[in-house]
Amino acid sequence: MSPFDASPFDADRAVDRRRLKRGLTFWRIAAIVLAAILGGIIFRATDIDGSGAFKGDRIAELTIDGFIAPDDELYDRLDEAREDPAVKALILRIDSGGGSSIGGELNYEKLREVAAEKPVVAVMEGIAASAAYMTALGADRIYAHGETLTGSIGVYLQAVEATELLRSIGIEADLIKSSVIKGQPNPLEALSDEARAALADVVADSYGYFRGLVADRRSLAGEKLDAVADGRVFTGRQALAAGLIDGLGGKKAALAWLEGEKGLDADLPIEDITPRPEDGRGLLGAAADAAVEALLKNTELSERLRVDGLVSVWQPRP
Repeated sequence: MSPFDASPFDADRAVDRRRLKRGLTFWRIAAIVLAAILGGIIFRATDIDGSGAFKGDRIAELTIDGFIAPDDELYDRLDEAREDPAVKALILRIDSGGGSSIGGELNYEKLREVAAEKPVVAVMEGIAASAAYMTALGADRIYAHGETLTGSIGVYLQAVEATELLRSIGIEADLIKSSVIKGQPNPLEALSDEARAALADVVADSYGYFRGLVADRRSLAGEKLDAVADGRVFTGRQALAAGLIDGLGGKKAALAWLEGEKGLDADLPIEDITPRPEDGRGLLGAAADAAVEALLKNTELSERLRVDGLVSVWQPRP
């Protein structure tokens, strides 16, 4: 049958189909627009924006774990929490054996900046020793569990001298220096008495800073301070008896304190502001970090690769 033989009814059906398609397209677009509007309403109702961040009144929570070292991203998160009027308090969760002395100092100072604007309460988990305890001192209130390990208030500087080893394999090192103590400690030469004395002064100065923080923040002096500042570790129960912490408990105890002492609603939503390895770097960067951490975790090599300077760390040796 030729096209000229088509009935008028076929033409009418074609027109109807085109109208139906136009109608379906309209309703599809309308459904997408409506879904977008409803999504916006839901985000507003739940105080969450498109990035998943809370917008209404809330309590920020930040976890510090692993080796303590300077961390600009961590400090940026703390600055954001301090400057945001909707963040009513900060809960700090710590699980670390310590790290670099400068990392502990910077953590402490940044937390005191936050505490000048809003309450900060620390919860020490499995371990919070040395530079990690220095970090906790930046909080207004410190909690630990009974079996938490904490304390280890002290500083050390460690160096390797390999001259005899090198000599045994026929290697001699020559050094030309401007003074005896320049470049020491150095594995290519024995530590001189002058350098040892100078480095001992450095360690003593750093220890004095740490000890002073403990004295000031925990109101300890004399024999009571001496008893806790000799490098020993404490369980949470011992730390409470020694005056190093304020109470036993975890997040629930922290929320109860914020409600009872600071007048905050313990039912406020809690926003985790902890920087994540994948933040801004994608899954590949996160996977690489995880692989390296798995290889180096809990080893002396990990600590040496990640710190340059004085160390405030507690790690039981095998």
